[in-house]
Amino acid sequence: MSETHPDEQDEKPLDPEMEKVRRKMVRLLGISISIMFIGLMAVLAGVVYKIMSNDQDVMVTAASDLQIPAAGRLEVEADLPDGFDVAQVSMNGGLLLFYGQSADGASQVLLYDIGHARIVAVIDLK
Repeated sequence: MSETHPDEQDEKPLDPEMEKVRRKMVRLLGISISIMFIGLMAVLAGVVYKIMSNDQDVMVTAASDLQIPAAGRLEVEADLPDGFDVAQVSMNGGLLLFYGQSADGASQVLLYDIGHARIVAVIDLK
């Protein structure tokens, strides 16, 4: 059996070319870790900023993307067609449904989007 001598087990110094490569790799490792750390801190700062600024400005309802100011109330004026007689109103999320009769007496349903302050559908009933 072969017996190894203690001096053969010790690490021998690298040749100068390999030492240069090792130093470059260690420097690259340090730079890479620094860049990743800075990026992680930037993402975390963005998340904290978004959470902190969103809670104070507006409250978003769960049913739609309608944004209601947290400090006040939302005031919107619905511009319905002239002569439209409202018989019934229903709400779902940020949408209002006006059921009634138009100026010529036809039954109609108007679908009004509160968030965009506009009529999104006019349905004629026969």
